[in-house]
Amino acid sequence: MTPADLVGAWALRSFVVTVSDGRAPLAPLGSDAVGLVTYTAAGWMSAVLSRSGRGGGEALETAARLDAAAKAAAFDSYLSYAGRWELVGDEVHHHVVHALVPGVVGQRLRRRAALREGVLTLSYERPTRSGHVATYTLRWSRP
Repeated sequence: MTPADLVGAWALRSFVVTVSDGRAPLAPLGSDAVGLVTYTAAGWMSAVLSRSGRGGGEALETAARLDAAAKAAAFDSYLSYAGRWELVGDEVHHHVVHALVPGVVGQRLRRRAALREGVLTLSYERPTRSGHVATYTLRWSRP
């Protein structure tokens, strides 16, 4: 894969987490999650993922006035970050500049990247609290 292969927009096809303890795979944003990841030739990227059918009706200008429960529901059903990107071997590195979760800003998120038959697979692993390994797998295709 070359950087040129990644440039452009990719629509989320699936987002699944498997845990090494054998439990059934999880879909953190539901089995019908939606999203878009975009890579520019200038080295910028952005990723937006959410539950399907989040509802709404409020305007951007008035969303800050929502009650705490509505804000928590919005936060729990949405994920976004943006920044610089680079391809390093078989990994794409996202250098986060902006993020919904403030603690992610400044981090380098490393994702294994594979492109096969028009499907971009980005995956990474994280340890769980119980000592197992969770593998996050996101599959994308051109919209």
